[in-house]
This record gives sequence, C-alpha cells and structure tokens, in this order.
Amino acid sequence: MNKLLTGVLATSLLSATLLADIFVDGDYKNELNKMDKYLNSLVKSHLNASSYSNLVYPRVNMQNREEDYLYEFDLAGIDKKNIKLTIDERNILTLSGNTTEKSQTKKKKFEIQEIFFGSFKRVLQLPKDINQSKIESNYKNGILILTIGKKELIKPKSKIIPIN
Repeated sequence: MNKLLTGVLATSLLSATLLADIFVDGDYKNELNKMDKYLNSLVKSHLNASSYSNLVYPRVNMQNREEDYLYEFDLAGIDKKNIKLTIDERNILTLSGNTTEKSQTKKKKFEIQEIFFGSFKRVLQLPKDINQSKIESNYKNGILILTIGKKELIKPKSKIIPIN
C-alpha cells in the first residue's frame, strides 16, 4: 500500500507539473514547484518512516486447522520478557510489547532504517469458537506460536410458532 500511495502521489504531482508547464505562467509554476518539493519531503519523512510501515506490527500468520487455530507472530529481536499477551471475555487477543534501540544504533545515520524500535500493540478479534481454556504459547527464534483449541458452538434452537 505504501508503494501504491507513493505512486499515486508521484503521478498526481507529475500531472500537475506538466499542466503547469502548459497552462500557467511563471509565478504559479514556482508555487507548484514548492508544493512538489513539500509533498515529496512529506512522503519521504512520513509515509516511508518505520512508524508508518509498522502500523500492522507484528506480522501474523493464522491457520484454521481441524482441531485448533494456529497463530504465528514475527517478533524477531524482541526478548520474551518484553512481550505481553492477553485475551478478554470477548475473544479479543492483544499482543503488546517494547523493543529498545541499541545505543550504537542511535548514533549512526542511516540511509534506510526499516527495523522497528519502540512500543507495539496488535489487537485481533478471534473467532467465536475458540476454547480459552485450551491456549498454548511458545516463543522460539523470534516467532511466538499461539495454539488455541476449538469448541463446538451452541447453535440456537428454532421453535415453530403456530400461526392462528
């Protein structure tokens, strides 16, 4: 989505610049160039920032298996003690935590910096048929694996209502 949005903005700016060359005198062209530079800096500083690209962090894979659900969260480089996992009565799973930047990294200037540092929170609505008493978690090599058993849902019984 990030590349798509950047492409749309770039196309819009290119179109505006081409139209400005054809239809607008020098004063407006200068203003459009300023606007072009501003929007490009906006795209570079905000839309490509790690905070934007990590809006859905951590990434997750989910499998709906016959007996259970399997969730795999990508938490590379995060210590287990910095991860918190909760589930509430509405089957809302919340994974939160924090990863800190090493002091050596803070001092360096990067051309590209995509590795995420800071607080994170991922909230997922789990299916209705999960069994909260059958949840297992395992954290190994930066992957948190969550296995949640299923229960049979009680289907509402229908009653025939006589028509008088």
